[in-house]
Amino acid sequence: MLGIFQDFTHVPKAGSIRSARHYSVEIVESFDAIFIHAGGSPLGYQEIRDRGITNFDEVSGKRSEIYFRDRGRIAGRRLIHLHSLVVTGERVARRFPDYDFRKVLKDDYELGLQFIKDGTPAGGSAANNIVVSFSGGKTSTFIYDSQLNVYHVQQKFSSGGRTIPFTDANDNSKPGFTNVLVLGTSVSSLGDGTGRQNVVTLGSGDGYFINGGKYIEIEWSRANKASPFVYKTKDGAILELGEGKTYICIIPRSRTPDFS
Repeated sequence: MLGIFQDFTHVPKAGSIRSARHYSVEIVESFDAIFIHAGGSPLGYQEIRDRGITNFDEVSGKRSEIYFRDRGRIAGRRLIHLHSLVVTGERVARRFPDYDFRKVLKDDYELGLQFIKDGTPAGGSAANNIVVSFSGGKTSTFIYDSQLNVYHVQQKFSSGGRTIPFTDANDNSKPGFTNVLVLGTSVSSLGDGTGRQNVVTLGSGDGYFINGGKYIEIEWSRANKASPFVYKTKDGAILELGEGKTYICIIPRSRTPDFS
């Protein structure tokens, strides 16, 4: 998972912070964002260097003073070291002025997204429950709350495992997402014996846009590594998302979500 914040200043404790993969670095660049991570794969580090990504890396000690360990961050559990690394918006904001790097978006940066008050797609089909499977070991279910007009998430991490709610460990609340995007792309093994994968973030593909209990089919595209993701409806119009949080699922194009 990769959290993307428009303004990180007031974000409470966030984690656990994990290592970089090359495709996550590519997504970071599409938002011209600052990348907070802890270590990375060889390809992840190479992509950071080659693309000149501004980053905070706890493992290498690069601006590592923003991080701290909290093994009790989830109530009733004692987390292992690997899952205990966190940051806060306050720590980042306090140290941010001291760092010597570009602190504003590029002059030619384009977000590639459009938002309107009500993003419910006209003519959409019913999407009250959506099951999105990345693999046999990772499935997410999105359940529509019509009173709040958001989707809550449940996750299942193995074929025989329990389905558990996606919750915020800071206050045990259930985050709600106004928009859900499901993007199909090429996903394959790197074949290096580590289990690492390649997830294609360039080119184009089919997908789905879900909002307000409805869904439509869409197309996504991204011209190059410096470009944002662009979403269009099947008739070629720029997709208009609803104002609020967005959850983006990137899955193998061979898999299709189940809608009900």
